[in-house]
Amino acid sequence: MKSTLILILCAGFLPTIDGSDADAGKKDLEKMQGDWALASFVMDGAKLSDDEAQSLFRTVKGDQYTVFLFDKAIFKGTFKIDASKKPKTIDAFAPGMPDKPILGIYEIDGDTLKICSAPPGKERPTDFTAKKDSGHSLLIWEREKK
Repeated sequence: MKSTLILILCAGFLPTIDGSDADAGKKDLEKMQGDWALASFVMDGAKLSDDEAQSLFRTVKGDQYTVFLFDKAIFKGTFKIDASKKPKTIDAFAPGMPDKPILGIYEIDGDTLKICSAPPGKERPTDFTAKKDSGHSLLIWEREKK
């Protein structure tokens, strides 16, 4: 469960742009850059406690991301986004697992980034829910204020 959680947290960040709407993808990628704090996390219908969620952070640089537990790096990866799709898609890649991307959807609104993803090897979610027995994870990240 912990390794799946870490994989999902890490997979949800760091993009390379696919699709015909390259300008929208570039703009979204620019918006994703920087430091983020996890505000909420629901996996398969179970919500992570606020204390646990608030101990996780993410930094995005280019198409790479690092997830931290407080100040300790616990996961790194890359991702691709496609802003031309409805909903917009994100594919996260963990080191050593290039054939098993974590498929997800994303929405970025101001300083909030919402990502819903499926476990590796499963179909991409079509909405921003993580109901019990769906296997989906819903993460809401908020940009860190500096």
